[in-house]
Amino acid sequence: MRLPFLIALLLTSPVLAADKKPLIIGVEYAYPGGGKVFGQLGVAAVKLYPDSITWGDMQRGPGLPIDFNRMDRFVAEYQAAGFIDLFLVLKCHSRWASQHLLFNPTPLAPFLSEYQQWVRAVVERYDHDGKDDMPGLRRPVRYFEIGSEFSSFEPEPTVDYLATLHAAYKGAHAASDHVVVMHAAFLAPTVFRDKPRPEKYAAEFERVGKRIHNHGLGAMRLVLDQHAAFDAVNFHALTGPEEIEPTIAWLRHEMRQRKIDKPIIISDTTPNPLIAWGPSTRLPPMEFPGFPVRPDAVGIVVPPATEKDRPILADYFNRLIDGDRGVLEWTHAFVAADMVKKIVIAAEQGVAIINASFMEDLALFKAPALQGGAGTAAWAGMADTDINPLTEERTIKSLRPSFFALQQLQKHIKNYAAVERVKNSNAKVRLYRFTRGDQEVFVAWHDTPKLYLPGAKLPSVKYKFEIAGTELIVEKMIDKAGKSKPETTTLPIRDGAAEVTVTVRPVFITVKK
Repeated sequence: MRLPFLIALLLTSPVLAADKKPLIIGVEYAYPGGGKVFGQLGVAAVKLYPDSITWGDMQRGPGLPIDFNRMDRFVAEYQAAGFIDLFLVLKCHSRWASQHLLFNPTPLAPFLSEYQQWVRAVVERYDHDGKDDMPGLRRPVRYFEIGSEFSSFEPEPTVDYLATLHAAYKGAHAASDHVVVMHAAFLAPTVFRDKPRPEKYAAEFERVGKRIHNHGLGAMRLVLDQHAAFDAVNFHALTGPEEIEPTIAWLRHEMRQRKIDKPIIISDTTPNPLIAWGPSTRLPPMEFPGFPVRPDAVGIVVPPATEKDRPILADYFNRLIDGDRGVLEWTHAFVAADMVKKIVIAAEQGVAIINASFMEDLALFKAPALQGGAGTAAWAGMADTDINPLTEERTIKSLRPSFFALQQLQKHIKNYAAVERVKNSNAKVRLYRFTRGDQEVFVAWHDTPKLYLPGAKLPSVKYKFEIAGTELIVEKMIDKAGKSKPETTTLPIRDGAAEVTVTVRPVFITVKK
């Protein structure tokens, strides 16, 4: 499964865990023609699609000039659109230098120094120091991922990947002291669904096993052991929002074992796919003695979905692939809610940066032949686009609820000074408070453990919101096609409380004193 993942940090120094700065929100994956519209989101960061540019694309042979045209195009367009922090993924794939283009892209030993010099040249071109900079560069590009996803899309042996990582780190920091280098992201989908204790980590990673991972827990730990070769810990959040917290708990546990404290970045996200890493549109085949069923015959269900839900999920994804309008609109609203939840949870957990997905659909995975193998993620685009195949330029035809919901969230929490999860008496309600000076905004949603699909009534709960003031202004998350402004309700506060209906779609609550 290929899942192509508020405030800017000070531009003069790398992000540090001790800074406790507000979460930087980004979007992915950037494409030509999207900058002007997506600049209206007001978020600080944007990430280029990982496979857009590789070393071999930019440098056709040893000692040859480096072609920066495609990378310059991305940097120039999105900086002009107002984005502060750009993410570049540096992939070492090369027909002339890799050990094997598909199975081991690590540079051959004679070319490792050449790869290091390429990384140095890329960082130097975009570091905004006045030396060998891209013409028209407006600000430094500081965030670089070395490879795209270690757990599943880096096929090379771990020792070879680490050689590449060390070379890239040296090259990047030789060009700039302010660069932030990230290892290729870790991926642990459903590993933390039951919030395991540290002694259970190995067993849970083994459960997921080779079905998803090229590199399991042992290999990820080897990368963490080489913490001198990266500036931030990086993972991908590709399941439900509630798995962010235990995943971060695991990473912080691993860092404590190594006596390090580095910032955590979520460089790719998707909405909860419900089923992924295999077909979602069919049921498991019958088992017969002596004829074992392939483990990838069907996709992996992602909580809150369970094995019992496969029939209704198969029907849902078949309708989605067929373009059922009602199912599409429901999915776009689901995607919007999931992204808002992920960002809010990441902020409270002290994550440095999160990239929200996606700027457009994953068109390939919407095809019937792929059988819904990426789950809902294939329909997670914030914009409906047309593409010019010659120039790759997009024309944005319409914007979906996830675009406006992200814009809405950014408006409410931009420049926040503090965030906390508020303990309350109703276990079904997640409540977060963001403060900015003497202003505060609450974000709440119904935290149901059950699956709901199109046609089902959205789970809701009556919540007694106890707070001082005269009125609550409750703003629903934008979740309807064609709507760019939220529905707002004013509720009176009587005897220090107001009753709010909370559903699985987040609401934003402000208090009138």
